[in-house]
This record gives sequence, C-alpha cells and structure tokens, in this order.
Amino acid sequence: MTGRGLIVCLLWAAPVAVVSWGASQAVPQTAVLVGAGDIASCASTGKEATAALLDRIPGVVITIGDNAYPDGSTADFRRCYDPSWGRHKARTRPTPGDHDYDTPGASGYFDYFGAAAGDRGKGYYSYELGEWHIVALNSVIANGPTSEQVRWLRADLAASTKRCTLAYFHHPRFFSSISTTPGGGVNDYERAFWDVLYQAGAAIVLNGDQHHYERFAPQTPDGLLDFATGIREFVVGTGGADVSAPTSIRAHSEIRNGDSFGVLKLTLAAERYAWEFIPTAELRFRDSGRGACPRKPSSLLQSGADSGRVLGVTPLVGSRPKGIPIVDRWAVFTAPDAPKPAYLMPVFLEPFHLKVTRITGDPGRSIALRAGGSPTWGADARHHYSNDQPWSADGLLLAIQNTGSPRSVYLNGETYQPVRGPCPNDDAYDDRWHPSYAHAHERIAVNRTSTLSWFDVGTCTQTRSWTLPFPVIGIGGTPSDDGRFIALSDSKRFMVVDMDPQPPFAPYPNRRIGPGVDFISDCGLPSGCTENWVSISPSGKHVVVNYHGDRLRVYDVDPGTLAAKPRPMPTLYANCGGTAANGFVYDLGHQDMALNPFDNNEDVIVGQEHCGNRGKRVAGTLIGGVVMVRLRDGKITSLTNPTNEAYPYHVSTRNYDRPGWVYVSYWPGPGRRFNDEIVAVKLDGSGAVERYAHTRTETSGCYRCEAHAVPARDGKRVLWASNWMANAAGTGSKLVIQAYVVDAR
Repeated sequence: MTGRGLIVCLLWAAPVAVVSWGASQAVPQTAVLVGAGDIASCASTGKEATAALLDRIPGVVITIGDNAYPDGSTADFRRCYDPSWGRHKARTRPTPGDHDYDTPGASGYFDYFGAAAGDRGKGYYSYELGEWHIVALNSVIANGPTSEQVRWLRADLAASTKRCTLAYFHHPRFFSSISTTPGGGVNDYERAFWDVLYQAGAAIVLNGDQHHYERFAPQTPDGLLDFATGIREFVVGTGGADVSAPTSIRAHSEIRNGDSFGVLKLTLAAERYAWEFIPTAELRFRDSGRGACPRKPSSLLQSGADSGRVLGVTPLVGSRPKGIPIVDRWAVFTAPDAPKPAYLMPVFLEPFHLKVTRITGDPGRSIALRAGGSPTWGADARHHYSNDQPWSADGLLLAIQNTGSPRSVYLNGETYQPVRGPCPNDDAYDDRWHPSYAHAHERIAVNRTSTLSWFDVGTCTQTRSWTLPFPVIGIGGTPSDDGRFIALSDSKRFMVVDMDPQPPFAPYPNRRIGPGVDFISDCGLPSGCTENWVSISPSGKHVVVNYHGDRLRVYDVDPGTLAAKPRPMPTLYANCGGTAANGFVYDLGHQDMALNPFDNNEDVIVGQEHCGNRGKRVAGTLIGGVVMVRLRDGKITSLTNPTNEAYPYHVSTRNYDRPGWVYVSYWPGPGRRFNDEIVAVKLDGSGAVERYAHTRTETSGCYRCEAHAVPARDGKRVLWASNWMANAAGTGSKLVIQAYVVDAR
C-alpha cells in the first residue's frame, strides 16, 4: 500500500456494524466437537498439556485411538489416561486404536469407557450432535466391504436424516509420513469406510495413528480432488504421546505440523463447519478455517449438469469445465465489450464463463434494510481494501462501505442482500473482522483516541477492550491469522498487543501490551523514514514496517515480552533501500502477508516487484511482476514469469481457508498476459495460475476506482471494485464505483 493509499484507506475505515439480529437473521445453533488421538503415555507430559486445553473448551470430547500406552491395559488407563483426559470421561465419545488392542480384545479400553465405547467387541456406534450425524468407527477390527461393521455403517448412514456427517476412526486412509511409505501414504484397509462415507455425502473424517497434525483438501476415495462432494480428512495424532514432522508429503495435503501437541476443535453448524487446531501452551502453530457440507453424490446423479462430478467427469461449457477458472498462463485475452450487469443479476462473461454479480445498487436507490428508514446507495459503494477480508469468518456477513446513508452496510455473505446498517454505539475509526470462527461476528477495532476493542456487530456489544499506551492512527495491516496478535502504530512508534493471552499468561482481561518501538530514528533510509503501514505477520512472530517507497523492514517479536527488534538478514541480494543488517528485505509494492504451506508455513510477504528488476535475473532468479519474500531470511521467489506479463497491481492473501495462493489484480495492458485481469498465483513457485475475470475499471486519477481484488476465505469467490468504464459498451460512469463478485464455486 502506498502512502497515498494508506491515507485514503484510513479515511474510509468508518464504523461498519449492524444492529441486533431479527429472528430471520439468527445465527445458526452450533455444537462443538474436540479431541485428538495418540494420547496418554506415562513417558510423556503431553497428555497433561492437552487435557489442560480440554479444561477450557466446552463440547463433546472424542478420542481417535491409541488412548493409553503402551498396551491399553487396565493399568495403562489407570496410571496414564485417567489422571489427565480421564477428568473429561463423562463427556467423552471414544474410539480404539491398535495400541488399545495390544491387550487382548481391547478389554482395558472397553472396561474403562463402558457403554460409551459401544458394544463390547465392536466399538463402533453413532450419535447426533446438533445438526450433524457423528459416526465412531473401529479401524482395528474387520472393516472390509462385506464386513459386519461396513454393513452396519451403510445402514446407519442410510437411516440418517442429517445433511452433514462426520466420521472418526484411528487409521487414516491418506497421510504424510516420516519416511517413504509403501503405497505412497495410502492405507487401503480403510477404503471401504471411505467408499460408503463418500457415497453418503460425508463432510469430514478424523484420524490419528500418524503422530502429527495434517489437513487434506476434499478428496474422493481414490484420492482425487473433489471440492464439490469430497471428504476433508484431518490427521490429529497430537494428543500427547509424542510428535514428529512428516518428510514424505502426500498429494493434496494442505498443511502439516509435527512439533506441536494439541487438539482439534470443530464447531458444527447447519450445513457448515469450522475447524481450529489449538496447540498446547507456548506453542505457536495453529490452523483454522471453515467449510460447507457437500451434497450427497447420489442426489447429484439426478441433478443434470452436476452429475458428471460423481463419475469423475466435469461437465463442459464450451471447451472448458463449468465453474472452473482458466489455468492457461500464456494465453492473451482481450476483454469483449460487456454492458454493466444489473444489480444482483448474475452474468457469465467471456472468456472466463464464471458467474459475475454486481452486489451494490445504483446511486440514490433505496437499500432494503430490515430496520426500515430511508437508506440509499451512494455513488461509491464498495469494499475497503485488498488486504482487508470483507467476509466474516463464518461467511454470513460481508462488509461494504457506502457514500450514501448509512455510511456502511452489511450484506448477506451468500445472497448479497442488504442486512443491516451501523450499530449506533460502535465508535470504530478503523476495524477488521476477527479471523477466528469462534469470534465470527466481532470486529477488531481502534477508535480515534486510545482504545482497542472487539465489537460484536450482531449484538451491538463491545466484548473486549484495552486502553493503549498511546493513540494510534488506525490498523495499517491485519491481525495474526489466529486473531490473537496485532501491531499498532502512531507513525513513529509501534506496539504489539496480545489480545487473547494464552497460558502461561493470564487470560483477558489481563492486559498484555509490548513496549513502544521507535522505528523512525534508526531506519537509515537516505530518502527518509516516513511510515506507510505497520503490521504483525500471520504467525505473530514478526512485525513488518513499510516505509515510503515500499521499503520493507522485518522485526522479531519476543514471545514473552512482546518487545520487537530488527531482524538482521543475510545479504542475499542487493537491497533497493535500507541494509540487510538493519532488517530490510527486497522491496515490494501493494503487498499482503501469508503463511506458505509449501515452505513449512513460513511467514512470507507477496507483492508487486518494486526494485526495477522485472525481466532481469537476481542471484540467478528470473524476476517477474509478482514476487514473494520469506520474512525469516529475506529469500525471494518470483511467482510469475515476466514474458509479456501485464503490470500487476494490488495483491491479496485473505484466502485463509485456501492457503498457498495469492490473488492479483493487474493493470490494463492490451496484448499482454493478464491484461486487466484478476489472477490467482500459486505460492510454490511453479507459475501455476487461475484466471477469474476482467476488472473493467478505469482508474486514472481515481484511487477508489482501483479494483483491490480480495478473495473470500475459501478462495472460490473474488470481490473487486469497478466503475465499469473499460470495454463496457458505454454503460459505465467514472464517478460511480460499485462492488462485484466473481464466483467459481
């Protein structure tokens, strides 16, 4: 973000909130399921640490096998399991693992858990939890296609009336490992489970056995990606026995960690879910996101165009799959003239064939808010900025700024119908959605004095607040990905705030704020040390300061004191500004930060190449328009090829639930690749892209006309701003700026 951009963004960081929900807007009831596998070894203290997590998490506790080491004997359960996880026995729904069967018939397991373990000798059962059907299976006993257990499973699922299904059992079908595994990380013993669960439209499978945490993209039983009807698998072998990092990575593994004990918390709602991996005290790895329950494949067989997905064949629109972005990175497209879409009337534009919807109305038109009154759309009705996620964590709300009245509007996150205007008691000057599903309708906000707060826009209540040591100018960047840490600045100093202290620190309302850090007097830039923005990194381990001219400087955050100091960098490249020893890294423009799943979740910053090296080689690397910098050591990776590439502009990594991609809006460049396009670029350095839409906006002398494309959390929709003045068949207006969504679901 440039200095000019920061000023405009802050001016537009107006209060965005809604009044209390009406009955028709009630938040769906949710249930919580929490647990892990590979739990209680008397040789490890991990079980006590994970049990302490359960102490403060409500809901149903599950165990995912290998409950008591080494043999699952009565003595093992008494000595190792009962003093820790045993205090949650009354709310536990267990499953056994192979270690539990080292005692014949798993008698220690069945004796300990009693009726909660299901029929003795079987150990499989099901139950209802809120809007979900939950199935606990036994992967140690016979589970082939003709086994008694699989016949039971088929009948149980056929009888269920719930839309959403979750299953858990010890052994995973797909997994990464610490060595080259026969079969490439595929366990065919669990194939029959997957076949039946997939045909029934199950959403989630939870496993243990591998002593790490791992999340997979939705897959078929054959291990093919299937975002429409696939099952998302989690491996949670982190209950306390021991952990180790996988080195042989299975296809479609989205994220892994092998150094953190912890539990997986699932928040289950009607037709959707959210996950959060919570590590034990003092460990920083976290993973969170959300998903929706798939439709049952059997119903898709009767739904016409969608039926091909069940058979592994995607229906075609023209020569390309329906609802899938173009992935050819070399093609050059010219945007054909297209009239501006009518409000909330989807269109499918060439050459992308993806659904595009204008989601804000025409100036002066009334806004149908349920609270009544006479609200109207203004001539500028769009989202805030590319590094500000406009959708709430649960996807139910979308925040829009408006020059009409009210100044801000919340839309339904799916239908885009207006919901509410501002809460009368919300005094936010600048705010962001809390990124955690647990705080889905709360905005992290600062006012114009010295207050940092969380404000629930559904109930119009301030849920947390801190008085800061000095007034700040706004929220220059984003909170950490777990919503815990934030860096705030007064343009001369910054401080790090821990908004949700975890053990060993006392919880909120304990105030945990780091000392002010002077980042001006020692910057050493000959051009001056004016701040553009300051932001915490996604992990919370670093702070990045952007000085005028897009000079980027990295600070390390002390996890105990929250003090920060410049991180000396190895001199890998000739810096464009500042010295590596003083924490400066390669210059990038219009940046955003992310955790890179292709590089052990390292903090990275991605942006427009800003050192003038596009098309040149730097330390042997051919530099394209979009460049990634690793914060730990300043290593650069060019993500695009400069050959005939249009000039990239703003980038966004707000796709929390689809890590590994960055979304780029490109300037117009007739005859060039990515001319005026919104493009997703993969972070693995492969050059892989997905191409979504033309922005059709004319931005000369108009900052708010710039597209600032930002993806939804799942990365399947992208929101952008446009005055629809380019290739618009004469239907746009330079002074009318509106919001558009392209949908690839």
